[in-house]
Amino acid sequence: DLPQIMEQRDGLSKKIAEKVQERNALRDEFRQQERDYNQHLREVRDKRQAKAMEERNERQKEWNQQKLVRAAEKLDEQPFVCEMTLIEQTMAFCKTFTATKQTKATEEKKETEHTNPEGSEVLIRKEDREEEFFFVPTAKKKSKSKNTGAKAEGSTKPIKHNAVTFKLFDDLKLDAPITTDDIPGLLEKLEEQLESYKVKVQKWAEKREEMKRKILEDGILPDEEEKEAEEKKDEAEEEKKEEAEEEKEEE
Repeated sequence: DLPQIMEQRDGLSKKIAEKVQERNALRDEFRQQERDYNQHLREVRDKRQAKAMEERNERQKEWNQQKLVRAAEKLDEQPFVCEMTLIEQTMAFCKTFTATKQTKATEEKKETEHTNPEGSEVLIRKEDREEEFFFVPTAKKKSKSKNTGAKAEGSTKPIKHNAVTFKLFDDLKLDAPITTDDIPGLLEKLEEQLESYKVKVQKWAEKREEMKRKILEDGILPDEEEKEAEEKKDEAEEEKKEEAEEEKEEE
């Protein structure tokens, strides 16, 4: 019986080995299929990401182009319009306090042409009769001198302000006028500010076409150009400092 049992054992061992090989083959095949599937997923994901990146780059490129077009169109709008309008409104506000003085100062008396026959006399206006005398007066009228003195004292008038007018001058970084005597000096400062903005507008008009060309053809925005100029200036200053330190060390 022992040989028969051993023969059965060998037969079972062979079957077990075959099953193990079959199992290993199935496992290897499954793992290979799993690797192939994961590789396929990676490829699909990479293609999706590449497509998304391409679309995003296209959108970014289109957005950048629109940004350049908007920046070029913005150059057609005159700069400093709000600032100049604010100054002109402030000047108009100040001139309202000097308008009455200017009109009184510029008024001219019209001479009346008389066509009366020879030998006739013309009566003087009632308000001018006090200045004509048949003899030199010995005293002046007190009431008249008092009135003229009061008028001289009243030539300077205080100016009332509210929150709006205070903000108007604060935006321009100027002190609000307290009396009418402050108006002439303030108008000079406003004229200087207005003239400085006019000079800036003139420079803008001269450089506008060149800036448009740089924006649309070279893709350089005015802000970026200013940043580059500032960076170059900083680099030049750093180089000068380094050279000065090296010279000190050599000494």
